[in-house]
Order: sequence, then C-alpha cells, then structure tokens
Amino acid sequence: MNYFRATFYDQYTRLTKEEIEKKLTPVARAESATPTSEVLAGKTLKLILDDGPTLEYTFASETLTLQENGSETVTAPYRARELDQIVMFTHMIPGTVRGYNVVVDQRTNLVTVFEVWFCGFAEDLREVWRHYMFGYVDTGTSAPKARHSLTNRIEGLGTYWKDDNGREMLYFFPSVFWSSFVELSDPRGGITLTAPSDFIKINDKYYIYSRVEQEFSGTFTLEVIDLFTVRHIGVRLGFDLNDDLDYQVYCGSGEVTGRSTSLAPLADYGTEIPGDERLTAQLDPAIKGMRPHYRPRFLHLDYTQEQVDEIVATNSKIFEGRNIMSSFHTMESTDYLAGMRFLLRFDDGPAWEYEIIDAEHLKWRAEGESEWHEEIYQAFEPAKDLIAFSHICTGSKPLRCLTHAIDFTNALVTCVDAQLGNGRKPWEVGNKAIFGVLEREEGPTPPAVRRHGFTTDLVGKAYAWIYSDFMQSIHVYSTPESYSWTIMLPNGAGGWMWSSPCLYVKLRADVYLMSWTEDACNGMQGVIILNTNIMHDAGFGFGMSDFEGDHALSVSTIGAHARPLAGFDILKYFEKKRK
Repeated sequence: MNYFRATFYDQYTRLTKEEIEKKLTPVARAESATPTSEVLAGKTLKLILDDGPTLEYTFASETLTLQENGSETVTAPYRARELDQIVMFTHMIPGTVRGYNVVVDQRTNLVTVFEVWFCGFAEDLREVWRHYMFGYVDTGTSAPKARHSLTNRIEGLGTYWKDDNGREMLYFFPSVFWSSFVELSDPRGGITLTAPSDFIKINDKYYIYSRVEQEFSGTFTLEVIDLFTVRHIGVRLGFDLNDDLDYQVYCGSGEVTGRSTSLAPLADYGTEIPGDERLTAQLDPAIKGMRPHYRPRFLHLDYTQEQVDEIVATNSKIFEGRNIMSSFHTMESTDYLAGMRFLLRFDDGPAWEYEIIDAEHLKWRAEGESEWHEEIYQAFEPAKDLIAFSHICTGSKPLRCLTHAIDFTNALVTCVDAQLGNGRKPWEVGNKAIFGVLEREEGPTPPAVRRHGFTTDLVGKAYAWIYSDFMQSIHVYSTPESYSWTIMLPNGAGGWMWSSPCLYVKLRADVYLMSWTEDACNGMQGVIILNTNIMHDAGFGFGMSDFEGDHALSVSTIGAHARPLAGFDILKYFEKKRK
C-alpha cells in the first residue's frame, strides 16, 4: 500500500553566508512581470526612523544612492510599485546580505521600513529575517506625531489574489502574529503552509502584511493591501527549491473570501504572549529581527527505523494516559459494540471479521484466516448508531492502526488505514481512507452501490476546538486536501500555527470524518468524527509520541467541543482549478 504524500514537504538545501553572498553578486534588482513605477526618479527622500538609522535616498530611474546615518554613500538598483498614495520600493545593499523594503504614504509622509537580511537558524542561513521601523519623511517642517502601527484589525480575514506574475493565492489570518496561505497556481495544488507574520495598519484602507516561510524556503514576503478595492503590491525575497534567487515585485487584485470570527481582546496586537514566559521570550525586542517561531524539525527526534522498532517493542502505550488533545472534553466511551460479531467488507480491499468481547477488548481476523488476533480498543458514539473505534494490529510491521467509523443504520463503514512510515520517514504516519459495508446477521442489508465518500462540504469552514481550559485551537479547512490549526493563547487570541495534509469524508448529512497527518512536524495521525448538530468531535491519535519527554508508540483518545467561527467562500477556486 502506498501511504506517501510526496507533495506536502519539500527539502531545501542549507545555505552558508558565502553561498548567499555569491548568489547576491552582482547586486540584484528585483524582477517584475509588468512595468514598475518611476514615481521616485529624480527625487530625494530623508527618512527619520524611531527605531533605526536615518536613511537618505536619491533616486534615478533604475538606481538609487543611500546614506545610512551619514555613512559612505552606496549605489544599488531598485524597484518601486505604487498603490494609489502608497509607494513601496525595495533594494539590496552592495557587498552585504541585507537590504531595505520601504513603504511611504505620500499623503501623510509616514513610512514603515523593513530592514531584511539572510540570517537563518542554526547552520541554515537561507531564511530571511526582518526588523520593521516606523517613522516619517523629513520635509523640513515639524515632525508628525502619528505613526503606522501594529494592528489586529485584519485578524480573521481571508482573501484570494491573482497577481501579474501568474501566481494565484489564498490568504488566511486567524492569528495576531501568524498566517496561512495556499498557492492555487502551484501545479501540485492543495498545500496549506503557515508562516509567522506582521500586520501593520497604515489607515483603515491600507494594511501592511509580511511573512517568512520558516521551516520551508525561508522566503520573505511583504505586501501593502488595499481593502477598499482589494488590490495589493508586494515583494518577495528568498531562494527557491533550486536555490535560485527569488527576488521579485508584483501587483494583483482579488476578493475578500470571508472571515473567521476573532476571539481576541480588542487591544491585543500580538506584542505579548500571555501565560508562558518561554514563549514570550520569542518576542524579546533586544534580539533584532526575532519573530515568534515554531520549528518542529528541532523539536522532535528524527527516529531511525531501528529506534522505531525498539520503541514499538518496549514502550507501546495503547489507550494509556492522556495527551494535550484528550483532556476534559473527550466524549464518553461506549460499550455499544460489546458482544457483537460482524464483518467489514471494503471495496477492492480487505474484509475483516470482528468479535467484540467487551467495552475494551476485541478479536479480529482477515476473512478466511483461521486464527483470531486480540486487541485493546476504545469506541465512541458521536452520532446515533454511528460508532467509531480504533485498534492497532499487534505484530504488523510497519505497525498498522485501523480506525473504523461504522454506520449501523445504513450498514456503511469508512476505515482510516494507517501505518508507521509514510515513504519519507519511518516514524511519520501514513494513512488512507477506504470505504465499504457492514455485514451482520441482525443488521440491515448492505447497499449494493452507495458508500461513504470524500467530501468538500467542510472546505472553507472555521471552528474553534476547545480541548480543555488550557488547550484551544482554531481549525481552518483551507483546501480539499489540507488544513491549518492555530493554537489559541490564554486570552483568546490566535497564536502559533501549523498545517497538515488531511482528508474529509461525509458519513451522514450532519456527520463528517476528518483525518490528518502531522507531516514535517511530530508525525502523528489524528482521526475525528465531527457531529455538527452537537458541535462535538470524538476520535483517536496514533504515532510516535514524545509527550513530556516520554518516547513511546501511542494510541490515544481525543475530543473537543467546537464553536463555529464563520468561514470562507473558497471552494469555487478549487472547482475552477480542476475544470
């Protein structure tokens, strides 16, 4: 069986400072697919910044000269873009790995300057860091008191964009300092990525949005967004998958796709992170360019196959204890199946017989097999006469975990068939959904053709999932094959984000199965059954767990209450792409 999702995670080359300097020589001028602005040609600008140097610029049509705090003048190529009264220009500084991106409001003479440089993390320097500064253009008159400022005014916003370079994007802002995005124009499609982000208010019409693709390409993106006309201008700086310089300016137009409801305090702009001093330290203003970060590749051990085999053999925890997603709001387990005997037959796949001993123990075997295998299991009834249960297949290698959702009313079943190992890592879980029917003497006759099936009903939905008093998460179902989650801070604001490939299955008109695998993260699988009538889910986790430092094979129960948070009208963009 092929469990490998090859398109979700790309492996990027680690780049040294010397390699980056070579790629930036001679000094690059940003590329552009369409003509850019020459509004600055022949002008001079003196920028006074509250938290930074004085920048004095003189512009020609394609080059500029710059003095930083009166130091030696340097000359560099630049590009500029206009968006009504807003001008944005970008340039690198010769002989360095840094540059400036400047946003000027020509009406107010207020400016926001992003100094950017290739800094990276650990030994990989390809990631772009940034330091933003607020200030004004010195016009020889008294200095204005107003400034651009951080904002949460666009938290929850969703947008679609089509740019002059052919790129089509979806953006989602469920956090005060993070965002997610989907590149619809990527021929592979269906991939949701997340990135630490800045949200700055110019005025009620114009906003500045920036992100850096940590853990992936390291590329920095900066945009000015006009929400009156839904247009934007932007710049990208980084290296692509082939390690070629990706430095471009662009413009585009789009649509507002909707909003996920904000649960943050009105005055929370993401400058402080309540409740955890270790996380608050990520915003230490003394560390120039530091962003909040979430780097799973440094958080989780990259287990070898030998280590996986040893842990499975010596420290398998099957429905033992709790994890952070199984506290307080896990649905009560059920003994609905106790004493039953039935067969689950899947189309073009296996058929498994089951004898359920009691509420925690069962026997199973493949059809035609003589010997039974006994396992521990747990079961939930998330909807009337619809039972979800899960168990491992002891002794299978790679270790297999079966999670079934059986509709006893309609004699239908969906199985999420999972195993350790996804073709990329031996410890990451790979899975797939298979569909079939329930056969038992006491039940209804199985349908000949009708089955559960994949669905797009959830695409665009947003929910807040409350696992406990200290664990809440916002799910945005952002594509038919992937989603993002946002860890909510103790005050209700959206915080760190990550994303995963996933699958959605419709079990009934008001009941859905969703399963995800945390690729490029902790490698775990989750399977939940969502009942939209009671706004509750019930399900199971499976994978290699290092919860609280205990390296174990884990199968656990998970569950949460949900609050719907409106959502986004985005399915039409995927339907358009697939025509």
